[in-house]
Amino acid sequence: MSDIDWRQIPSLSTLRAFEATARLGSFTAAGRALNVTHAAVTQQVRTLEKELGVVLVQREGRGMALTEAGAQLAEALGEGFSTIAQGVERLRNGPRSRGLRVTCTPALSYAFIIPRLGQFWDAHPNIPVSLTPSGTVDDLKRRQFDVGIRSGSGNWPDVDVELLWRTRFILVASPILVTKYGGDVNNLPLKTMPWIRSQAHGQDLAYMKKGGVDGHKAPAIFIEGQSDAVQAVVRGLGVTFVSEIAVSDDLASGALLHVPFEIDADFSYFAVTPKGPQRTSTRLFIDWLKTLGPQSKP
Repeated sequence: MSDIDWRQIPSLSTLRAFEATARLGSFTAAGRALNVTHAAVTQQVRTLEKELGVVLVQREGRGMALTEAGAQLAEALGEGFSTIAQGVERLRNGPRSRGLRVTCTPALSYAFIIPRLGQFWDAHPNIPVSLTPSGTVDDLKRRQFDVGIRSGSGNWPDVDVELLWRTRFILVASPILVTKYGGDVNNLPLKTMPWIRSQAHGQDLAYMKKGGVDGHKAPAIFIEGQSDAVQAVVRGLGVTFVSEIAVSDDLASGALLHVPFEIDADFSYFAVTPKGPQRTSTRLFIDWLKTLGPQSKP
């Protein structure tokens, strides 16, 4: 494509006003299409004629007609604006066709997001969602994720961060385990019963200490990954710490029980997006996510 000397091209507003006038056949119709008065359109066309030094539109009875110069320019503008419109439409539809790409931890994905995705699809059937459970903090831009759901402080570089939910970090057990130890969730022998823990997270020891349990002495079963740890708890193997929202369905169904063990620890989830403009589908998905959990003011 040859270089364009923009100094020789009239303003886009005058060209747009003329194109609409030529295509629709009147200043009034063009004004309606452009959401301006017909007088404004007339003025724009007259300004264009003055700049080009040619008459583009002339009166013909009660209507108007294009001159030969006007017809030539109208044809060129029609083709040009049509090409622009098609290019913009392809650009908008390209990301949409690949779907909305979301990443979050396996535990949150399987236990909380996936069971509720049908609600989002019911409201937005034209937005496909690709959900990738991942235990690592992915590079959103490099891997082309639109949204990441992360827990932590929210202080991450080179991304935009928005609070989704604040929830509690709680201790949970299954009815199977509670029955084994007498049937009362309030009287579990936490100092001597098994704990499901992660080798990678020393934070467990700090939480146990807050509740009066010496983590170095209590029996432990080490399982990496919160999702697998929760499944072990559901089967009665021990107790574990987990964010309340991630096991909200299991708590509601009775598959898990909240063990009274106050550690005064909040747990926050954030929507993380790459720096830059946000797709409409991304905004809709984040707004939907916010409706799913407890809302807290930042």
